[in-house]
Amino acid sequence: MKNVLFTNWHAMRWIRLAISAFMILQAIQHHEIFFGFIGAFFLFQAGFNSGCSLNGCTVPTYKNNKNE
Repeated sequence: MKNVLFTNWHAMRWIRLAISAFMILQAIQHHEIFFGFIGAFFLFQAGFNSGCSLNGCTVPTYKNNKNE
């Protein structure tokens, strides 16, 4: 887990971290719990490098050649 958190920091991870920081700060200032949840979601994505990028939501590339 330590390896995932401290390696492979690319531009998209930094963008997610910036978005999460902005959303969490806005949630605290405006007392909006919904923005806090969204900020926490982006923080999780930035920390663990998850999401729809880097093969997170890929579609299988194999084809089924059986005639039905």
